[in-house]
Amino acid sequence: MSDQNSTNNFNSDARMTRGLSLFENKGRKIHENEDGSFSVPSQTSSDLSYEVRLLGSRFVCTCPDFEQREIEFCKHIHAVRLWVASQTFLKEKPKPKVFAEDAIQCPKCASIRVIKFGHADNKQVFKCRDCGKKFREISLLRKAHYSPELVTLTLDLYFSGISLRKVARMVSAQFHIDIHYSTIYVWIEKYIPRISEYVNSLSPQLSESWHADELFVKMKRGIDHVTSDKRSYEHIAFLWNVMDRKTRFLLASKLSRYRDDNGAFQAFKEARNNSHGQYPEKIFVDGANAYKNIGVGMHVKGWNPQVIAKVGIKKPHATNNRIERLNGTLRERVKVTRGWKSMETPLAEGQRIHYNFVKPHASLEGMTPAQRAGLAIPNDWMTLLKQSINRQRTLPS
Repeated sequence: MSDQNSTNNFNSDARMTRGLSLFENKGRKIHENEDGSFSVPSQTSSDLSYEVRLLGSRFVCTCPDFEQREIEFCKHIHAVRLWVASQTFLKEKPKPKVFAEDAIQCPKCASIRVIKFGHADNKQVFKCRDCGKKFREISLLRKAHYSPELVTLTLDLYFSGISLRKVARMVSAQFHIDIHYSTIYVWIEKYIPRISEYVNSLSPQLSESWHADELFVKMKRGIDHVTSDKRSYEHIAFLWNVMDRKTRFLLASKLSRYRDDNGAFQAFKEARNNSHGQYPEKIFVDGANAYKNIGVGMHVKGWNPQVIAKVGIKKPHATNNRIERLNGTLRERVKVTRGWKSMETPLAEGQRIHYNFVKPHASLEGMTPAQRAGLAIPNDWMTLLKQSINRQRTLPS
């Protein structure tokens, strides 16, 4: 056993020595890639290089020594560690990227050699091992008065069917935090568009069939509609929904003032964009005239889907049960509201995000439509908010 330990120590020292040699090689330098990984030149081949990446707190390398022998540090990892440490002491250097989603960077020297150093005001304190700076945990929502956990909790409660006033009361009762219900709606207006940009950039794996249907919602200054008792009028607008058949992924949820061709066209245009080029062979719709020319109106070269119209719940040739079930779910949310205020409201998109990415479905074996469509994202608002903000910060200005 002692001979084995001596051999391991010798090999470790030898790798460290070779890593130092790689680091000091001025002819072929280590460089950082755009995605935060590092390219390290091979010592044996002038045309070969290996990729070193930091995953969480552990370095990994693509070289055979690391992959086959299951060691902690190969010579390329040693070289990268020396390179990262050397950058800490360079003057007027650009800050390196965060190497992993959960990595902590020092705000002064940008080093990732950071340790936990107690708490202050219920927040984690960190200390940089390279420059010695102490700093508090950086909130996901910069300069925000409330925590991202509270913001995402209110989003979850609201889109689960609880009114703004009841959400505010629950937060006050459970967490002793007094917020006005209008503040929650401000968060919806602020963060739903951000999350929408992120989720719409993802490419779900869709089937060959789509379903489409529309339902009316109460809308301030909408068109007049006679109530079921035929005694009064209410103002309404139409919410067009387009869903993938197999995954139940809701591709579009679009408002329009009228139940016309333009309303259907705008809904399918959004569905086309969110499908990222995965167009269906069949589209199941009801008997509305707005769907008659939907295939031609999409203006996609070579795409002429079969539009199966006049489908219903118990039709022999085709049913629209999947999207009718969706309509029932959406009505649970809209029926507790007194009415949407404008056609530009973020509530329709918020409902779509909640349905696709947060709400598990019994018919999908407890998965969300996003997970069934191959998008490996945890079903919670916190992850969606974090991913959307991180994406926004990495986009070129």
